[in-house]
Amino acid sequence: MNSEDDERRWLEAKTRVVLDDPELLRAITEGGSFGGSYTPTIATNMFNPNSERAIAEVRERVEIVEVGPRSWLVRLPLVNSAVFETDDGVVVVDTAMAPGGPALLEAIRSLSDLPIHTIIYTHAHVDHCMGTWAMLEDEPEIIAHVDAPVRFDRYVRTRGKVSRYMSQSIQKFPEDNDDWVAPTRTFTGTLSLTVGGEQFDLIHARGETDDQLWVSVPGRRQIASADYYQGFLPNAGNGKRVQRYVEEWAGALRDMVTLEPQSLLPAHGEAIVDDPTRIAEELSVHAEALEFIARHTIAGLNERKRQDEIPDDLELPTHLAEHPVLAEQYVSPADISRMVLKQYCGWWDDIPSHWSPHRFDEQSTMIADLAGGRGALIDRARSMVEEQPKMACHLVDWAWFGGEPDVAVGEAVLEIWSRRITLTQCNTQEALVYLDHLADVRVAMDALLAE
Repeated sequence: MNSEDDERRWLEAKTRVVLDDPELLRAITEGGSFGGSYTPTIATNMFNPNSERAIAEVRERVEIVEVGPRSWLVRLPLVNSAVFETDDGVVVVDTAMAPGGPALLEAIRSLSDLPIHTIIYTHAHVDHCMGTWAMLEDEPEIIAHVDAPVRFDRYVRTRGKVSRYMSQSIQKFPEDNDDWVAPTRTFTGTLSLTVGGEQFDLIHARGETDDQLWVSVPGRRQIASADYYQGFLPNAGNGKRVQRYVEEWAGALRDMVTLEPQSLLPAHGEAIVDDPTRIAEELSVHAEALEFIARHTIAGLNERKRQDEIPDDLELPTHLAEHPVLAEQYVSPADISRMVLKQYCGWWDDIPSHWSPHRFDEQSTMIADLAGGRGALIDRARSMVEEQPKMACHLVDWAWFGGEPDVAVGEAVLEIWSRRITLTQCNTQEALVYLDHLADVRVAMDALLAE
């Protein structure tokens, strides 16, 4: 989709898919989100500082939580910002997405008359660094890990694919590195700052990203934990994102525990205030889950199992599987296992024919022919969708990709994949992938019907 018309048609098709089957929206919503209220306008304008509607809708949804003397968690849609007032000025950890900048600035001004002294990016994801444009009046120092600019450059270099994966308009997506406020200072390892006589320790540890860091404020016994802690099974296995580092992520959580923080200020979800016992327990259980998944995955590799078998064999121990802060909201344990595989393996998946395969559409054409035609695949998919929705979706995918676009085949795809979403417990990322597929099929069908 390279034009505004293409994007408009795709978004309209996606909307109609949901409206045609209200159960889809219910199922997708049940998958969960990162926390904090949001709207479709906010969610689709994360990189856009010029959407007045998105800015207004963010302003309506700001919550300020005091977490200690001169310390606050500003909760915006989808993401939080940690704010610390010192004698020399305000230290801000993360600045939200682009339309969140004005609301965050207003929140800070309501809390302190002092200038913004320092801004810290925990990592160069859009919801952590794009609101800075609204906070430059005081000329703050902006600090990030040395790999943060490299990460943002990947947004630009792969903007066509990333904008789609993030449900953002490519017309509003960054075109070059001038489209964000880059750090004025970078570091490697650990950096200790003194602002207003108070110490702020920035500790780099690869986790959700290769540039991610967390911030300890030892004088206040507070930690701004970035995306390492999320209040649910961590988003460590997102199939639409580049490499995530599961083992180092667990290590960062363990390191936080050793500091015995009094309060935890996560970038997503609610703060944990004045409860060091709960903080230690929840950080530890997150670390244990990630460590278990990594051990299982690496053990499977060492046993020379085929790669698709390893996530399929994974089962968390009961005390982890049923723990309330490890709910499967954004990804599954199997997704995280696949991310570990991605780190340790090449692109080959151990299936010999996949080393130099025919294209998927060519394979699908052959399978459809062997099945007796695309109709036979569809009939079988409909007969089994209630009991085996995953297998039924394989069948309709072979039918769809095994020939030219066809309205009848498209109707079957919409029917079967919609049932997959509503019948199985899909996490958020999984359900959104399927919904995007339905939108693609709907667009193709609309083009056929318009001929």
